[in-house]
Amino acid sequence: MNGMMRTTMTWLGRGTRVTLPLLALLCACSCGPVGPDPSAIADVPSEIDPGTEITVSTPASVDPLLQELDEARLATADELRASHTVEFAPNLGYDPLAATNLDPILNAFFSADNAPKERLSQMGFAIAAGHRFSSFALGYSTIYMEDLPVFISSDMVLEAIYRSHDKILQQLEKKALRPRLKRLLTDVRSSLIDAADRLEPEVASDLNFYLGVAVSLLNGKVDSREPAGVQSFVDAATRAAGIQERVLFGVKRNIDFSQFKPRGHYDGDPELERYFRSMMWLGRIDFRLLETQEDGKQILRRRQVESVIALRRLLDESTFAEYKSIDATISAFVGEHDYMTLPEVDELLTALDAPDGIAAVDDATLAGALVDGQFGEQRIASHVMRRQAGGASTFPLNLSFALFGQRYTVDSHVFSNLVYDRLPTRVVPDPLDVAFAALGNDQALGLLGDELDVEAGYPGELSAVRLLVDEHPEPYWEGSLYTSWLGALRTLSPAAGAPPSDLPAVARSEAWGRRLLNTQLSSWAQLRHNNVLYVKQSYTSNASCEYPDAYVDPYPEFFEAVVRFAERAQELTATLELDPSFGGQIEDYFARVARINLTLAEMARAQRSGQPHNAEHLAFINRAVTASVNCDGTVLGHSGWYSELHFDPLQAVEMDPTITDVHTDIGGDLPVPRKPSVLHVGTGVPRLMVVTVDSCQGPRAYAGVVSAYHEVLEDGLVRLTDEEWKTKVQTDNDLPVVPWLAPLLSE
Repeated sequence: MNGMMRTTMTWLGRGTRVTLPLLALLCACSCGPVGPDPSAIADVPSEIDPGTEITVSTPASVDPLLQELDEARLATADELRASHTVEFAPNLGYDPLAATNLDPILNAFFSADNAPKERLSQMGFAIAAGHRFSSFALGYSTIYMEDLPVFISSDMVLEAIYRSHDKILQQLEKKALRPRLKRLLTDVRSSLIDAADRLEPEVASDLNFYLGVAVSLLNGKVDSREPAGVQSFVDAATRAAGIQERVLFGVKRNIDFSQFKPRGHYDGDPELERYFRSMMWLGRIDFRLLETQEDGKQILRRRQVESVIALRRLLDESTFAEYKSIDATISAFVGEHDYMTLPEVDELLTALDAPDGIAAVDDATLAGALVDGQFGEQRIASHVMRRQAGGASTFPLNLSFALFGQRYTVDSHVFSNLVYDRLPTRVVPDPLDVAFAALGNDQALGLLGDELDVEAGYPGELSAVRLLVDEHPEPYWEGSLYTSWLGALRTLSPAAGAPPSDLPAVARSEAWGRRLLNTQLSSWAQLRHNNVLYVKQSYTSNASCEYPDAYVDPYPEFFEAVVRFAERAQELTATLELDPSFGGQIEDYFARVARINLTLAEMARAQRSGQPHNAEHLAFINRAVTASVNCDGTVLGHSGWYSELHFDPLQAVEMDPTITDVHTDIGGDLPVPRKPSVLHVGTGVPRLMVVTVDSCQGPRAYAGVVSAYHEVLEDGLVRLTDEEWKTKVQTDNDLPVVPWLAPLLSE
């Protein structure tokens, strides 16, 4: 050690070329923490803030939609079913087993004794649960190498969009959002330290703590100068330590730390894991301006209102621009806010005519302004709330502010309104709720079973949320990538009444409707998976015809919706402040998506009108998947337009089952005694589908690949990661099958 010290000192005396780096090294070892000094702000012991109980009159609304919603809530189960009955064709009208090319397909994948002929005979198609592929690219390569007639499924397009959306968001977070967030938090912290002596001590202390946890989670460590208590919160978040009661901003509240467990593409990447936890804090830890108590009473939290106003004033023009850049990016991907935002703080002060602050504003006036202006009005019950027996029948939600609050989506809104305490005894929603109400799939209603008859209030509330979603105007469905994706899925939904007569007979059947439901919910699960950090989770014509040996899923509206999704993505990307090279890559990718899906839409429309595909379209199909094959038959790689549908073409061949949690039941004694549970939805590995289509020359058979949809209810506050789910998929050959999907599956 002494020799090392002497050598070091000798180096320092040899000239200037090495002096500065070594001084920097020594400073890094001995100069202590860097950055804003949070210890400059006094840590005020947090006294319990009783707040002020407020009686607030909600302003009367003349919106006729509210009256329609009230009427919808009166619907009975029978009335709801009657108004959403899909009139499926009673039979196929042809013999699927006589389909041209069926034998080569069956011989390629099945032995003589396990071919799914019974399913094919009954339904005109069969999904082979025992014939799985690690990826869609591998599945279609297998079909192409066998020189079989191909069915281009909507599933394959949606899978590519999911993978690309995930990869783009991942790179965007690493290259842009995380660095911007770090700069923003550093700048706001510095402003807080400079302004602390002009703020109420409790407000300065609350903001110092709030920012301290966010900074520490982002850095992955706690600076020794941070306020007392920061380490405890960071430890609980890092451990994902379940529900704990904590005092925050002078008020006791239950915090579900299990939400801080990184999932999706965040899991396994240390940098993104830290970003995930920090944004989860900024997205879920809210300042409750008007808080609902366990007995339904509402309390004005003036101290938290003052903190929000102070936080807004800490952002100068450049820092506010940084905030807006992050917020705009999240909005482009996910959509609307479900909390009060920083710009709305300015609007509140204007409404109060209080540009200098709220010191002179009495509680009643302040609460009235919050309610009248709908500031921080939430639509999704996403926080832990335990209702007292004998309390209000349905809680009003808190009026809250969050710096980067998780977003409102119609599917999460559906879940939130179909469980306790919106319904008296229902504690876990069903993904079929989303299929019916958010995706507009009328067939899903008939699959809900007896629960619709026995659960009090369920039919009426389900009717109301369906009406509410359907009333969203067209701009909503193009407002973000999330809503545009949902909009594309809605085009696949069977509607009440008879299916269009230009659909092939197989696509007018009840079984085919279930196949589409599998497609929709698989893609919805992937959509929620990619946005787990940002989406607020709920708590409780008969012309002559000819078909070649290729068939595209017969839904031109779906492919056209994907084109609009891609075009909207290009527009939104152009508005974001991205590195030109990275932004250009994203725009080029979505241009490819639009071009490819425009061709698929043309082909689907030609099929529906009974027209043959032209030579250009047939050549396009032949370019879908090109596999590079070793002499032993091993697939070395893929090219073709299906690879081009991926932002990262190499990702197309990877095995990528996904899982995401979509609803949390915290358990308890009301409305029925139960333990906590978490509802997950996910995808397994793709499955082979054999489908027959009736043509003027008789039925023809095609081979394609479709998604595998799964649902899992985990006991306790367990939130599965992709790696945990992938292990289950790889090792468990008997994963639970969703009941309504089971009749479609064969070995």
